[in-house]
Amino acid sequence: MSTGAFLDRFGLRFAAGARATVGVLMAVAAPFAAPPAGAPVCVPVAVALAAWSLAYLRLMRTRPAAWVWVVDVAVMCGLCLAQPLLVDPTLLLRSLGWVSPVASLAVVALQWHVRPWPAALATVAVCAAFTAGAALSPEISVVQALAVGGVWTGVEAALSRMLWLLVRRGGAAADERMARRFAAERTALLARARRREQRAHWATVHDTAASTLLMVGLGSVRGDESWLEGQLQRDVAALHGVPAPDAGVAATVRRAVAHARIPVDLRADGDLDLPGPAAAAFGGALTETLENVARHAGTDRAEVRVEVGEAAVRVTVRDDGSGFDPAAVPTGRLGLVRSVRERMDLVDGRAEIRSAPGHGTVVRLEWPRTESSTESSPESGPESRTESEAEAGTGDGSAADPAVRSERAR
Repeated sequence: MSTGAFLDRFGLRFAAGARATVGVLMAVAAPFAAPPAGAPVCVPVAVALAAWSLAYLRLMRTRPAAWVWVVDVAVMCGLCLAQPLLVDPTLLLRSLGWVSPVASLAVVALQWHVRPWPAALATVAVCAAFTAGAALSPEISVVQALAVGGVWTGVEAALSRMLWLLVRRGGAAADERMARRFAAERTALLARARRREQRAHWATVHDTAASTLLMVGLGSVRGDESWLEGQLQRDVAALHGVPAPDAGVAATVRRAVAHARIPVDLRADGDLDLPGPAAAAFGGALTETLENVARHAGTDRAEVRVEVGEAAVRVTVRDDGSGFDPAAVPTGRLGLVRSVRERMDLVDGRAEIRSAPGHGTVVRLEWPRTESSTESSPESGPESRTESEAEAGTGDGSAADPAVRSERAR
């Protein structure tokens, strides 16, 4: 609901409630205000006014219609014209008559839920009836009648209309500001989504076609290897956005280890079925991490451990190589920053990198468990790839393509 709609609803309910409340209170006070015609005349009028006030409240809150306020204006005009019978002239001259508050609040309330021109005509009618009724009372002139209520009632109505216009203008300004803010938020969300997709695409290109083509260009691949065709097919499928299938974390890690260019000591403590995006993120981030070890660590071995905890799945890669200062990595280098950290960020995981010159590197990949993920028993216990297996490109009994990666930063 917009602010304007809320104010319209509030204005109608508030006006109806105030008008009915004052009407009932004045009806209760009327017989005790020394009416000139006496109680036998004033009491039925007061009872009728109270009954109509309650009916008016119910109608305006449940089935508001123009005829309701038109009838109310007619009732107010009748009361104003009957003031010589209902209101003591002494009280009327002192602005203490019981009709005046009801009539004044009736026209004031109209300004909050009736269009300006109809409300203005109704106000003029009530003011004229009040002036005529007061002037018909003994010892009250037309000027006095105007002074005690005829003019002041119109002033009250005008002030009420001005206040309502200010309130509505403030509501419109609030709606406009909220609309601008929501539009800015939508634009920001769309921009973040586009950047997220762009980063994911960059990571995919970085880890697939660009890496394969770089290795071909460097002469590391002759072109007749048995695994090359399968690697190219996987690269094309990844670039076309083919959804990654669900997979167990242990199998995902073993595939990445099998493609590593260095021997890897692998230990898998438990297994868990991962949704396709999470499995792809783990596989791509681990592959990139192991490639960084092979390229930059200055060591010929790495350790990988898989831990399936109650709250998260963790894959830790450790090497005892030369290490590096993560803060000193140039911003243009994509390896650990974009291909590892952002891959995990895209699936609501995280990558923690700890390293120092001369002290090796530890990369921890973590993904929180979800209700849809199911735990399974690992296919095998601790396993290790030997140097000869790494050179042959095998580690789990199947042919594996060598890791082909573009230039990366540690």
